[in-house]
Amino acid sequence: MEILKIYQILYQACPYIKFAHFTANQAIFEAFESEERVHVIDLDILQGYQWPAFMQALAARPGGAPFLRITGVGSSPECVRETGRCLTELAHSLHVPFEYHAVAEELEDLRPHMFNRRVGEALAVNSVNRLHRVPGKSIGPLLAMIRDQAPNIVTLVEQEASHNGPYFLGRFLEALHYYSAIFDSLDATFPPDSAQRAKVEQYIFAPEIRNIVACEGVERTERHERLEKWRKLMEGKGFKGVPLSSNAVTQSKILLGLYSCDGYRLTEDKGCLLLGWQDRAILAASAWRC
Repeated sequence: MEILKIYQILYQACPYIKFAHFTANQAIFEAFESEERVHVIDLDILQGYQWPAFMQALAARPGGAPFLRITGVGSSPECVRETGRCLTELAHSLHVPFEYHAVAEELEDLRPHMFNRRVGEALAVNSVNRLHRVPGKSIGPLLAMIRDQAPNIVTLVEQEASHNGPYFLGRFLEALHYYSAIFDSLDATFPPDSAQRAKVEQYIFAPEIRNIVACEGVERTERHERLEKWRKLMEGKGFKGVPLSSNAVTQSKILLGLYSCDGYRLTEDKGCLLLGWQDRAILAASAWRC
């Protein structure tokens, strides 16, 4: 619960996670236009923060909301089920026809039957800051399995950094510049000597940095790659890029306008959106289809 509270502090204080959620949601919403039965597979459901705004958008759709099914994937059975309970209550309050399916598995252990694919259902697969933790030998088969589900859209958001090199010095220098930019953005958000900031650094970012620079082999799970690498991986498995719409760009600009500091930067790269601090990109969002 303490970590969850700290995650909420970061969620509210900085636009990074909201940018990831809102950008992915917009792409999924547009892909589901006029569909009557829709299914979202969230490859890392966590507390489900991404989906209340999406449900509200569906509820406001002319003609009423479609039937929405969410498959939430996560490693903790209790957390995945509890998230489903909260989302079910929310959907009921919004009058969105809803069904939730919990899958408590690591991504490399997923199998097609776990998704319970149904005829006549539009499908979106969503991954926010998750695919980089899949072991290298498993990422290809996982993407191939997702492709074989014939999704209408795949949304992918990842840290825009190269933390997966074989040499310590390269990872150290990359992490130094990447997290320095993040900490600079925290400087503009939190007051000096902020206890909340100290907790965000200690419990959210410090474990990531430690894993990147101090761990090797299977122990190193924070294997961030740049957008160009993800592009090659996705295209190599038969996916084609879907340019993020002008609505997604406008929405992101509005989001950044809600923050008093002016250091956040939004850039476009071949139909993808990158959010950064000053001249350093932090997150990259992209959308794909078969």
